[in-house]
Amino acid sequence: MSTLLAACLLLTVAAVWLGVLGAARLRDPLDRLHAVTFVNIAGGAAVTAAAFVTDGLSGRSLKITLMVLLSWAIGAALAHATGRALLRRDHKGAETG
Repeated sequence: MSTLLAACLLLTVAAVWLGVLGAARLRDPLDRLHAVTFVNIAGGAAVTAAAFVTDGLSGRSLKITLMVLLSWAIGAALAHATGRALLRRDHKGAETG
């Protein structure tokens, strides 16, 4: 069980670093938004898996699952609103410039 837990946490750290490297490499803000969303999805899934490996089906692991699912839902809405704002800003700049 300890090896599986370490693998889940290592996957979380790897997902975050991959997202950081992706965000640093990408130039367009909309592309960076995809890197942030990747971290939210991949990191959240790995943390949830680690919770179930540690506790099994318990109140704490179910609460972590609920928090991750809420983070995904709120993150999706926030990413949509941010992307829309970025597109409007770029479109408005093209009209005036």
